[in-house]
Amino acid sequence: MSPRLSTGTSINALRSAFASTSAFTRPLSTLRPHSRSHSLRSNNLVPHRGPAAAVVTKRYFQNILAPNPDSTDAPNLAINKLTPRGFILSDNLVIPGGAIFHSGRAVLWDVDPPKTDKGNIEAMWDGWTIDRFRVFEMVVPRPEILLFGTGQTAIPAPKAVREYISSLGIQLDVMDTRNAASTYNLLAEEGRTVSAALCPLGPIDPRTGEAR
Repeated sequence: MSPRLSTGTSINALRSAFASTSAFTRPLSTLRPHSRSHSLRSNNLVPHRGPAAAVVTKRYFQNILAPNPDSTDAPNLAINKLTPRGFILSDNLVIPGGAIFHSGRAVLWDVDPPKTDKGNIEAMWDGWTIDRFRVFEMVVPRPEILLFGTGQTAIPAPKAVREYISSLGIQLDVMDTRNAASTYNLLAEEGRTVSAALCPLGPIDPRTGEAR
């Protein structure tokens, strides 16, 4: 069993904005850790402040597990399996598309993996802004490490994202989604304060579970 970490403030802050949904399937095999790669961190950046920091122009997040933040029975989820369309969790919950995991809880993350068929890093991350990571301003406790799974292949994160995550005092580790998921399981089981932002393996609409 993974140690339970308090996230009452984070879930309470997200509940009002996110709707609940779930789907179930049979239990499947557990992901196993693999080697980590592309560890990125910076310690000399200044946090961004001001009204613009609170503005999110698009809804990227949906809380799929919204327990009472005062409950002692809050789920503590691990990632059992990666599928071409998303994730299967330790309680057999199926998540279509991307997901963010923090202290044993899951949030749908409406993102596609970077476009690896493009010729350069900037083109691969076209359309990605720090708005997709605003949730990490709200989570409590704030994670020591954010594992960023970039799909089937580890792709270095955009500079703006690296600087933003560093400004929050979080170490960013970038790797492919399978390794990021298994590393999250391992670190969470060790009791580390860790989060994972995991892209799906391919472009998936989380509302339908179909490719887009």
